[in-house]
Parts: sequence; C-alpha cells; structure tokens
Amino acid sequence: MSAWTIKTETYDPDLALEIVRDQQAKGYTAWIEDEHGKAVDEEALRMHKAEPTKATPAEKWKGLLVGLASAAAAIGILYVAGLWVDGWD
Repeated sequence: MSAWTIKTETYDPDLALEIVRDQQAKGYTAWIEDEHGKAVDEEALRMHKAEPTKATPAEKWKGLLVGLASAAAAIGILYVAGLWVDGWD
C-alpha cells in the first residue's frame, strides 16, 4: 500500500488545528509541523502558547550568502551587458 503525503500551509493556528482534527476524524494520521519540519505541540497551539520559531545561525548565514550571490550575479550580468553594448572593445 502506498503512503501519501498531503501538505497545507497556513499562518492561522485555528485553521491548522481544524484541518488536523478533520483529517484525524477521517482516520488519517495527521500532525502539525513548523516551517522547519519540527512537530508542533497541538495542546500548546490550542492554548495559543506556541512560540514562533526563530532562524538558526546557519539559516541566517545561508540567507546572507544567497543575497550576496544574487548581488554578484546581477553585477556580473550588468558588466557583460555593458561589454556587449560597447561592442566588446
């Protein structure tokens, strides 16, 4: 028998709880994960005490590197476009 994965994204904790309860009532195994794939305590979410997740230092560095790489690529493209416009002199 194949296993199926269904994912839904929402920022509304009440909607997330409603979706999970509905799926569990239908006999499916359902749970809530945060944006990092970690399971969220449904009871804490019901009591509105769930803490928002924070980016790890590794994720912050990845974001910085992606931003710098994007800037470098944009400058490189503009440089090559300038050479092309000037006739590669």
